[in-house]
Amino acid sequence: MGQFRGYVDNIALQSADELITHKTDDGRVVVLEYEVHGTILATGAKYTNRFCSIIKTENRKIAHWRDYMGSLAAWNALTTQNQS
Repeated sequence: MGQFRGYVDNIALQSADELITHKTDDGRVVVLEYEVHGTILATGAKYTNRFCSIIKTENRKIAHWRDYMGSLAAWNALTTQNQS
């Protein structure tokens, strides 16, 4: 969770939606696609980004989680001038 500290210190997330799940044949790996919405705290700019998460489970617990996101969407939102 510490790896996400910079993200949540700069972006207030309000919601997530557009969830799509993909399960592998053995059921131990799940791929999630989803969208998050929020506001950049420093500027008030609206923020929307898509994520793809690959989750591996072992013994009914998450053993590995890797996220991929639209880096350009984050960059554009974080470098937008104040919109208020």
